Amino acid sequence: MKKLFITIAFVAAAFFAQAQIFVGGSLGFDNTKDPLDGSAEKITTISVIPTVGYMFADNMGVGADLGMTFEKKKDGNGDPKTTDFVIAPYFRYVFAEIDNFKFYGDLKLDLKFGTYKEEDADAIKTSTVGFGVVPGMSYDLTDNISMVATLNVLRLGYTQNKMDDEKESSFGFGVNENTPLNIGFVYTF
Repeated sequence: MKKLFITIAFVAAAFFAQAQIFVGGSLGFDNTKDPLDGSAEKITTISVIPTVGYMFADNMGVGADLGMTFEKKKDGNGDPKTTDFVIAPYFRYVFAEIDNFKFYGDLKLDLKFGTYKEEDADAIKTSTVGFGVVPGMSYDLTDNISMVATLNVLRLGYTQNKMDDEKESSFGFGVNENTPLNIGFVYTF
């Protein structure tokens, strides 16, 4: 029994010795004038999304994005504002490494909870549940610092939005993402 415990301890130590913890995040800004869907004259979106993760192998890891997004529409009809708190756990698989570049895909569960408010009206509570596959890449600037980019415009997945008692579901590319490119930095311990 003692030998089994020592063997398991050594295997676990070897497994976790190569593991790496990383922290970072991204800032997003999108300002669209006359969007194609005709929903508003102008839409401004700002996102602040810190991330923390754990690479338990050279090409696999888990992590979570935790942050806020703010959206303001100028539509001349109440000019709605949306504020969301974002929780997005993910599984990351690195499928290619070329020099300092790493290409990966995140299998992500998106949870957003927030409020939708128009002028002279009560705030409406909103929630969004979605999942998808988001491609990304990182470039190692140093041994510990990397620049990362995700292409939300290529996102494939399912999203369900709920505002009070109304529900809206969608499936496809670019599921309810307003900022197509997020760029950020990651520090690896």
